[in-house]
Amino acid sequence: MKKYAAVQADDCILNVQWAGDHLCVTPVTGATLVIDKEGEITSALPDHGLGNGASSATPDLIATCGFDGRVRFHSLPACEPVAEVKLGRSVIERVVWSPDGQHLAVGFGKNLLVLDRKGETVATFGEHQTSVTDAAWNPKSAREVAAVSGGGARMWRLGATEPFAKFDWGGASLSVAWSPDGRWLVTGDQTASVHLYDFNRDYPLHIQGYETKVKAMAFSPDGKKLATGGSPMVTVWDCTPKNGPEGSTPSQLQFHQGDVEAIAWSPDGKYLATGDILGRLVLSANDKPVSAFQGENNITSLAWNADSTLLAVGDGDGLVVVFQAV
Repeated sequence: MKKYAAVQADDCILNVQWAGDHLCVTPVTGATLVIDKEGEITSALPDHGLGNGASSATPDLIATCGFDGRVRFHSLPACEPVAEVKLGRSVIERVVWSPDGQHLAVGFGKNLLVLDRKGETVATFGEHQTSVTDAAWNPKSAREVAAVSGGGARMWRLGATEPFAKFDWGGASLSVAWSPDGRWLVTGDQTASVHLYDFNRDYPLHIQGYETKVKAMAFSPDGKKLATGGSPMVTVWDCTPKNGPEGSTPSQLQFHQGDVEAIAWSPDGKYLATGDILGRLVLSANDKPVSAFQGENNITSLAWNADSTLLAVGDGDGLVVVFQAV
């Protein structure tokens, strides 16, 4: 890996995300930064008071959120204001665009709201036992979205008033991801476990045995593998068998000394990037390390650009470094 660019934000990095040739950087507090392909900051978007939530971007629109209960829309790359929605007093922890970029999922209290590109509410989904902590869209259907809370996962379809599937396991789920092939939904839980839901079989699967809470998880671009982290060990499950990971032995990658809290596959599927709390970044291929970098602070977020040539790495001190892949 070779350093390509670096920028400094105001606080610990919540998330980094590419929007075409531009990189969007959201810190815990302070301005959300938009960076061009030369590594220069082109815009600094207003913060959300006491804290920001994780932003989400399409190639032409970024949505930011936070502690002020507001969602703001800005055009990209010009960063002109498009809309601002005041939803109420609840903290908005994250927003997520649908795969076609037409709808935005917003966890607001115990509800999952869906907004259009103008900020108008097109759906309100309830039935969540506690506050919605995360949401994920079905990559194969821009009208299906899943939300997780203290009661597991609910899967919703735009235009319907009831969830088309439920994934209850009696505990709290903190994060969720939908596999690119649409077959699997996975939740990272309050306990040291993950739950998977197989849509092909309408079947839930509980995977235990982790040393700590699973704090990072990512499907490979073809949906065939699921990488999970939380302890120094990265566990990679094969999702291709008829029963998925059930009964199989995963690959266990021992590249780190600190707990792994950020994972990202390159879009071409060639590399798996993993980052830990001690600042170590590892690029691996076929379960073998090919490159590594040691930073000074914990790695909090990773994001590849669309052609897998650049990897953005955010850390706990607000530094974002962009690397050229090997």
